[in-house]
Amino acid sequence: MDDVSKELKAFLDYVAGKKSEDLFVKRLEEAVKAAKKNREWRHEYMTLLMRDQENIEKGIEQGIRQGIERSIYGIIAICQDLHMPDDEISEKLQERFNLSEEEVRGYLREAESIGLT
Repeated sequence: MDDVSKELKAFLDYVAGKKSEDLFVKRLEEAVKAAKKNREWRHEYMTLLMRDQENIEKGIEQGIRQGIERSIYGIIAICQDLHMPDDEISEKLQERFNLSEEEVRGYLREAESIGLT
């Protein structure tokens, strides 16, 4: 920290949550306080925060869905390697993942088309 100007050190201290008597830091602190009081800015911030949270939740859901699909394809490949009939594989997948017959048929077709079978 000795190789930076005292102004930069004061700013970095402010960012770290320390009080400073530096004039720039004092003006910055006042600007931050004013921004926090701005209703329009607060509304926009909250809107962005909510949107970010929704996007995080969508990403989590998408990741879970992709993980489940990979599990399904892995189970199909293993069952077929063990020469299990498709109707038995279908039954197991329906039970394990609460899928309809049509959904399972789709996974079996897709597994075949991507070369898992």
